[in-house]
Amino acid sequence: ELGLSKLIDHRALELVIELLRATPNRKLALNVSALSTTDGHWTDALEALTGKDRGLTERLIVEITGSAAIPDMEATAAFVSALKNAGCMVALDNFGAGCASFRSLRNLGVDMVKIDGSFIENLGQDKKDETLVQTLVELAQSFGFATVGEWVSDARSVELLEKAGVSYLQGDFFGAPELYEDKSAEAEKSAS
Repeated sequence: ELGLSKLIDHRALELVIELLRATPNRKLALNVSALSTTDGHWTDALEALTGKDRGLTERLIVEITGSAAIPDMEATAAFVSALKNAGCMVALDNFGAGCASFRSLRNLGVDMVKIDGSFIENLGQDKKDETLVQTLVELAQSFGFATVGEWVSDARSVELLEKAGVSYLQGDFFGAPELYEDKSAEAEKSAS
């Protein structure tokens, strides 16, 4: 609403690269708004912040938010290509909901799709959602994409998603999101 998404995306990138440097064994995902996919400054910032260090970029998954319209499909495809050339993986987030279309799947060349959690939260209770998730997984697999099931909250959902062939699972069932605490900063404070 305020037109700050590009600024927020740039700041989030700075923070994620900083965290990747501080935690060499960690792999992180970063959501990027559809507007930033047409902003060449974002990929320039990625290159500048990482110094083209593939040890950093290969641990970064950039998630393009599929719940918003992609303003320029060609520019977004070029953005995806630049990220992949830099060593990042690219995911289409919130797939199946919002504005992400089958055309996005065909034209963007992403590595994975994240099936929107609104279809997963009622698995085991709603046969329509089970059918939809199965269909989305099969579609993604036919394009050669890995799949992620979002909002997984119970063992029954895990069972159904594994049966459907989902590649990765994400959600509170595996652990709630945690706030990163920089232990080195705390150690410096206590040493002084």
